[in-house]
Amino acid sequence: MQFTDAKGKVEVWSGSIQPHDVWLIKGGFRFEVCFNRYYQPIRKGGAVLVKFVADIAKKSELCPIGVVNWRNVNKQVQADIVELIRGKFIIPDGKIYNDAMLKHVDTSTQLCEQGNKSRNDNPGGIVRGTWLELVKYWYSGQSKKYADNGREARAMLSHLHTNGSTSFANSRDEFEMEHGREPGGYEFFDRTHKTKDGDMAKSKIDASVASSSSSKPRIEVEDEVFNELMYDKDNSNQNQLDMGLGEAK
Repeated sequence: MQFTDAKGKVEVWSGSIQPHDVWLIKGGFRFEVCFNRYYQPIRKGGAVLVKFVADIAKKSELCPIGVVNWRNVNKQVQADIVELIRGKFIIPDGKIYNDAMLKHVDTSTQLCEQGNKSRNDNPGGIVRGTWLELVKYWYSGQSKKYADNGREARAMLSHLHTNGSTSFANSRDEFEMEHGREPGGYEFFDRTHKTKDGDMAKSKIDASVASSSSSKPRIEVEDEVFNELMYDKDNSNQNQLDMGLGEAK
């Protein structure tokens, strides 16, 4: 992964890069980050950026603990976070990139993932009074409603991805680098959902191609089968979320 100093000197950092490495780097060096056409951070630089922003979200002196949605964070705090991130990473200018970074500032979620909701064991660096307010929110009716909605949504999933720790954005980027084009619906499904459903889709595609008397391109047949499997009237929105194609309407 490349990082550049204030004078334009470029160096390469190999191996793991953790948030504490980003905090400690000196000399005006900034890590380079690539974004895809959907303004999602990708490749190694993107992974480092996301982990660093998550680390910011856990520090009460940098970001107010307990804010449920990043849009509700104080505007000046948002500006300070963006300035801090841009001081550590090379990122294209523009509000849309600032928003892409801030979407990862979800302090409630980040702290909850530490797996400790005890009223007596607030994480280091978090003021006890602030921690109690956050725990109070977790046990509120609104928070429980969100949790119930999440469980119901997970239970409805009909196609679980097998992508591991690789993000959908990086899977899409890897495909484009390998093939020089954007993946079709079935191709992306096949890459991220290596299951019996994928085998079913391949069988249906092969049968359709074999029985077709027209000159319809295989990519069109693949997309037709993909749409048939993924987008029924009952769960099309949820399936779009599963595939990382956008927000449910």
